[in-house]
Amino acid sequence: MEQLSNAVTRAKAGDLDAWRLLVQATQSMTCAVAMGILRDLDLAQDAAQEAYLRAFRSLANLEEPAAFINWLRRIVITVAANLRKASRTSLLRLDDIPVVPVLDEAETGWSEAQRRRLAAALLTLTGPERRLCDRRYHGRWSTARLAKDAGVDEAVMRKRLQRIRDKLRREMEMTEQRDICPEHLRTDLPARIVELLTRPNLTDLPENPVGRILEIFRGVYADFTEVDLPEILNLTEATRAMGEDLPYPGLPDLYRIDDHRILRSDLTLPLLMKLNFQGRPLRIRAAGKVYRACETDATHLEAFHQAEVLWLDDRERLDRWSGTAKVHQSIEMLLPGRAVKIVSTHYPVCAQAWELEVEHDGIWTEVLAWGVYADRIVRHLGADPARHVAIGAGYGLERLAMLRFDVDDIRKIDVVSLA
Repeated sequence: MEQLSNAVTRAKAGDLDAWRLLVQATQSMTCAVAMGILRDLDLAQDAAQEAYLRAFRSLANLEEPAAFINWLRRIVITVAANLRKASRTSLLRLDDIPVVPVLDEAETGWSEAQRRRLAAALLTLTGPERRLCDRRYHGRWSTARLAKDAGVDEAVMRKRLQRIRDKLRREMEMTEQRDICPEHLRTDLPARIVELLTRPNLTDLPENPVGRILEIFRGVYADFTEVDLPEILNLTEATRAMGEDLPYPGLPDLYRIDDHRILRSDLTLPLLMKLNFQGRPLRIRAAGKVYRACETDATHLEAFHQAEVLWLDDRERLDRWSGTAKVHQSIEMLLPGRAVKIVSTHYPVCAQAWELEVEHDGIWTEVLAWGVYADRIVRHLGADPARHVAIGAGYGLERLAMLRFDVDDIRKIDVVSLA
């Protein structure tokens, strides 16, 4: 490392031989990083070459020579992600966020109206069908890999994929024959809501940083039962069931479908609406996309991924200290060896709540929050606050992935591969 730092210092001073040494010492790393994103040797080599050109032009801006490796890695990720985005055709243009590619090469010339019809048709698929689509057309899984994961023969998987394609095309043909405007494909859902809902679930892609973080999270909470939660909530029904002190009523960043329905802004409310204490301890986990109306930038997305846990038990077996210990265990597994700090905070559904921030390059980033639910929430769950306590914790999967895998822009998470 000392020799590398000396070479960086000399290269900054204009020593071309020192720069040549830097390239030789790092070219295996840069090609491997680019290959992990692009999965194409020629494109990976092009990305590495472009990254070195950018690095050489910007070398004077690198203040700390010892940071050269991580600095160069970030440049490679940026170049490779942009190259992958430019080289692939998307199902539907959603600002600058890439989504599921078209179904086959014959469909690359589709019009915008056809792409919107395909987006709406995706909402008619079942959960397992959507997962196959995300893995096949976004994650680029081979038929052999899909078949192995499902425990079936390749021929069976090819038939499943064909049935899904046929189902989507039939749905598209029906809307086209009825001459339905793309903006009104789903009369109960605005076009923008359709766009958000059809973005891929990165939690279903284990080679994606978000999917990898979720795998670790599930390992920490292996004794918790996983549940699926609805993405669309009826806020009127939730208010009637839980009262006015909901987790997020009236917030300006909600995606409202109509006067009653919203896209979930976190997993807390749908989880509280789903669960019911039946006399035995509750240990529940959930994960998936959540939605907030915001400006997309390097640290914010309109559709991103969260994981949440809730456990309810007798006060003799569960308290805020044991809950805090579990949170610390999880962060040590997710981000081992990182400096953390705990900040007290407030949530309407909690009697006590805290946020956990992680330090990275001198910047503190909130990655999760947890709290002890208020007595009224314990009663809503069907338990007795005098005997029982309920604790919940919510994790921001993209932020955790950025810190663990050194991704400098949240918008790149979609195209980064760890395979």
